[in-house]
Amino acid sequence: MKHGMIVTLMTWIIIIFTLSGCSFFEHDELPENEDLKEVNDDESSVVEKVIDDENSNDSYLNEEEFEEEPVEDLLANLLETAPELPTNVEEVVEYPTGPLAGNGRHNGQEPIMSTDEMVEFVEETLPPIPEDADEAYLNDWFKAYRFLFAESYPDPNQILTSIKFNQYGHPEMEDERFQFKDQMNVLIILDVSGSMANMMDGSTMMDIAKNSIREFTSTLPEEANVGLRVYGHEGKRTEKTKEESCELTELVYDIQPLESSRFSQIIDPFEPTGWTPIALSLEEAKKDFEAFPGAENTNLVYVVSDGAETCGGDPVRVAEELTESDIQPIINVIGFNVDMDGQSHLREIAEAGGGLYTDAGNEDQLNEAFEQANELLKQWRSWKINSKREATNQRIAQNLDAGKFRVNWNNYLRDEDIIMHRVLLELDQKYLGGHFHNLNNKRSDLWHLIKGLGKESEEYLLEEIENNYSEIMEEINQEFDENVDDN
Repeated sequence: MKHGMIVTLMTWIIIIFTLSGCSFFEHDELPENEDLKEVNDDESSVVEKVIDDENSNDSYLNEEEFEEEPVEDLLANLLETAPELPTNVEEVVEYPTGPLAGNGRHNGQEPIMSTDEMVEFVEETLPPIPEDADEAYLNDWFKAYRFLFAESYPDPNQILTSIKFNQYGHPEMEDERFQFKDQMNVLIILDVSGSMANMMDGSTMMDIAKNSIREFTSTLPEEANVGLRVYGHEGKRTEKTKEESCELTELVYDIQPLESSRFSQIIDPFEPTGWTPIALSLEEAKKDFEAFPGAENTNLVYVVSDGAETCGGDPVRVAEELTESDIQPIINVIGFNVDMDGQSHLREIAEAGGGLYTDAGNEDQLNEAFEQANELLKQWRSWKINSKREATNQRIAQNLDAGKFRVNWNNYLRDEDIIMHRVLLELDQKYLGGHFHNLNNKRSDLWHLIKGLGKESEEYLLEEIENNYSEIMEEINQEFDENVDDN
């Protein structure tokens, strides 16, 4: 099956098993597990959609990367090299997204693979189980089987990090970067590398990103300055080598008040062609902010990229150094249609930069990521108007975000679990060597574990939100009495 083989090969080229270790949300910070109630999977209610499109994943392939690494050994050793099953929240979140993810009822995205297609994929990827297989072999087989279906679970750390953004304006905040200053400056760093030429819903990813950025900048607070830096704009299309492309990044719109028409004229001509020097772009960003020291300015960086660094730089180290400099920026990253390797890499950059990582798989999600960023920026002004009322509104919004997190978590879990069960049933007679019940019990145990972790995460978030609210209200009462609305 062409579709299955392409996805399999590409998945194992890009998979990494060394995941970032830094997080606000360690497993041992969570409250102890409480007994979980049995919950019906409601598998019979799932409506199966069949979309047969063998070329659906072609737009996600980067030809140059695809040809660089052999895959025979990875495929041959799948049973041994599949990631260990997750045991805590961090491991669930950072577990690589499987090639058969995104085919469920709740969070599936077109084209949806049929059960028969997924069964065929498993048969092409995993060996049949012998009847005399021991428990160790069954554990390895299930570990590899789960990898194929693993969904991309929401990260509770994103909500915890957003709480810091929503504290803008409090002079007693421990991190000076999150205090309101006299001026806000926003620098967008845009990926114009060759892979941004891939098509999505009839448009190139480059064109979609341009439109989203134009909309984002046009709705920023009037007082905010805006800048645009690009990389990857020099390459094959402009007769530049990889080495030359990796040495080029350019500030094409100086940080200044926005003139929408001029901004559009500057961003429109760029066409994807080159490589991805994220580290170099962040190094140059320090120069971009030279006139805007962090003591008097709130400096924000938004990196929009469809993949990881490809020029040998270390953007995580550079992001850390940049945030510790006198410009004190907050570095946010929006990953646009990013593969598994890229998701982990870009998330590390955002964490090092004290900002948010947002994953956007299509145009709507990219627009939503920018809308969320804009809501954070608008608070720069709203805190100056009415701090106390805004703090209450933020607590309400954060509680809703925590509830939305739990719903999304459970929806991804339902999609993953129902499909894993359905495919196991189809494989039972001819492929599992009589071990269906053993494997199905492992699936059920994993379901209960992940569901419990989702519940614990929500409870932890709600507790942190309430603690944060109490601290903010105390600070407002002490430091901003003149701004408190007593009515």
